[in-house]
Amino acid sequence: MAEAVLKTCIALHHMSRTLFVCVCVQIWLTGCGNDLGSASVTAEKSGLPCDVQAFLSDRCQGCHGSQLAGGAPIHLVTYSDLTATNASGVLVGERCLERMKSASSQMPPPPAATAMTTEIAMFEAWLTAGTPPGDCTGGTGGTGGAGTFGGPAVCTSGKNWTGGNRESPLMHPGVACINCHSSGEGPRFRIAGTVYPTGHEPDDCDGATAAAVEVTDANGKVTSLAVNAAGNFYTQAAVAFPFHVAVVANGARRAMASSPPTGDCNSCHTQNGANQAPGRIALP
Repeated sequence: MAEAVLKTCIALHHMSRTLFVCVCVQIWLTGCGNDLGSASVTAEKSGLPCDVQAFLSDRCQGCHGSQLAGGAPIHLVTYSDLTATNASGVLVGERCLERMKSASSQMPPPPAATAMTTEIAMFEAWLTAGTPPGDCTGGTGGTGGAGTFGGPAVCTSGKNWTGGNRESPLMHPGVACINCHSSGEGPRFRIAGTVYPTGHEPDDCDGATAAAVEVTDANGKVTSLAVNAAGNFYTQAAVAFPFHVAVVANGARRAMASSPPTGDCNSCHTQNGANQAPGRIALP
């Protein structure tokens, strides 16, 4: 595998440098064009609004992460990275936008998935607004307290699970499912969690009702898990690790930057977030 990738990279060497770098890294990391890169600088430290940080993690940081991969020339991780100017005096963020819109030298390059129109519009709006900094710490992220992870804890649906431990697909939204559903009676889940409209919602609050969770396993197999009336999703099917996860809703997509360590999604995606998660699994 490594030898084949090396030969492919050598063959691509005469392409533009950035295209060469990203294609090689994507083949090396995924082999299927799923551009879910991993970055070690979290949203809490980036100085970027949460939505901008999530977008860069999903679309750019496979090559341009905190550790440059395959010879990528610049980092696209922190606020200072995006607001610096290049050798031509152009703001790095503006140059990124140009490449995202380019028909001849588009970034991310194939085989990585192209950035969606809604994602590019969000990024352009941030640039047009003057690149205001953000802070995801403690649930006050986003720009000026706005954005998916920028508000206080709230139960958006206004509905709560009140059935205790009575077995139901709608039970205990927001609670770590596999903690219970890994042994004993009842279904044994391999992946399970809850999708919410916003980033900080309490346990047992019903989540979003119109979304799907896209799971891409280590073999490139993609499984779509629909959320139910409580926002819960789950599967008993075996999934090859490492896998990647994205939430898809209303034509938009929000993906994790790295492979999760467990299928028990709500164990990290708590009300306030744990293990570097900024909060809940949120709609894009």
